Amino acid sequence: MRSALEKLLAQRTNGIDYEILVVDNNSPDRTKEVVASFAAKDERLRYVFEARQGVSYARNAGIGAARFDLLVFCDDDVEVHPAWIQKNYEAALRFPQAAYIGARILPIWQTPPPAWTRWSMAPFACSDHGDGPVVVSPENQQCLITASLAVPRTTFQRVGMFDVETQKVKDAPCSTEDFEWERKVWARGGHGIYVPDILCYTPIPKERVRKSYHRRWHLCHGKLNAISRTSEFEGRRNFLGVALFVYRLTLQAAFNLLRYAFRPDGRAFESETRIWFLLGFMRQRWKDYFFGSDKHRPANAARDQPAI
Repeated sequence: MRSALEKLLAQRTNGIDYEILVVDNNSPDRTKEVVASFAAKDERLRYVFEARQGVSYARNAGIGAARFDLLVFCDDDVEVHPAWIQKNYEAALRFPQAAYIGARILPIWQTPPPAWTRWSMAPFACSDHGDGPVVVSPENQQCLITASLAVPRTTFQRVGMFDVETQKVKDAPCSTEDFEWERKVWARGGHGIYVPDILCYTPIPKERVRKSYHRRWHLCHGKLNAISRTSEFEGRRNFLGVALFVYRLTLQAAFNLLRYAFRPDGRAFESETRIWFLLGFMRQRWKDYFFGSDKHRPANAARDQPAI
């Protein structure tokens, strides 16, 4: 965290006024003391405490405490470019119709990546959609992750805050609250934009390049997709609460796992992680079906909301 704060306080901004909010979500690493030591020397830094555990609770607390009209999120392990704040500000001026703005997030490998990995695998939390701006919308569905995400305050006023049902809590391997929130923007006629000039880096620790981590991540991701009820996995014909085509997708992934089993290019493991995702999805839906725990909104319910 110290390195992140040092880089944020040393930003080259051409005179742009900004503040830094650090939200302490029951952190065990002396966050309050560290922030106080920096804040004593720089009044732009403020400390916020949020007792309710979860990344959405923390981000929502930061939104409520922020004083400025453009809010830019980043994680405490992300290394931002020296002009990161300036580039976010320029992008907001350049694309005033965008409801949110995402960055290029590149990996810093802490251990050599195995042959079966690609840096673009979702569990690595990187983002690179090319060298030019890219609009994300229902026609081009990409998740611009909150490791670096700029959002005008007016977007939150119109769409609402981050969902707490699909958030990351403590050591959970994944969450989908950012993509769920972006889907709400799209459902109201808004769009986001990826701007590669906004640059930061995310470290990839050695535990993230273990297959066991990727299996847990995809199992968790499947569960959260079942909870959120996105239209991609909904169907009219169901068995035990699961659309019939989801069972077919699982069989196809199992076939591909066998098909690529002896190839070293990683396709076999991609098929395996697809199975873990679908198992997580089906297990949650079976739980909902048998125990009546499904209390979530119908798919695409947000589409009836007012447009942005």
